[in-house]
Amino acid sequence: MEIQEKDTLFLMTLAAFGSVLASGLAVILQWNIVLPLTVAVFLLMILTYLLNKKGAIHFTENAENWAMIITLLAFIASFIYLYRPT
Repeated sequence: MEIQEKDTLFLMTLAAFGSVLASGLAVILQWNIVLPLTVAVFLLMILTYLLNKKGAIHFTENAENWAMIITLLAFIASFIYLYRPT
């Protein structure tokens, strides 16, 4: 069972690497739009690779909580900006 999990994590890391490569190629043409996506996918690739280590699962759970909080704050800010009185 553990071998299948490692295989899945390896394939997820390869998929993330492909995303980094594709985003990196797009950055050359539209760097101001695609660069944040490339950085985010690169960080996800590193975190996915580190899931084989013992302490990484606790770190990724904390990172997931912070990402959800930041996303919620971004949604709140965007709705306030969108529906502000003119």
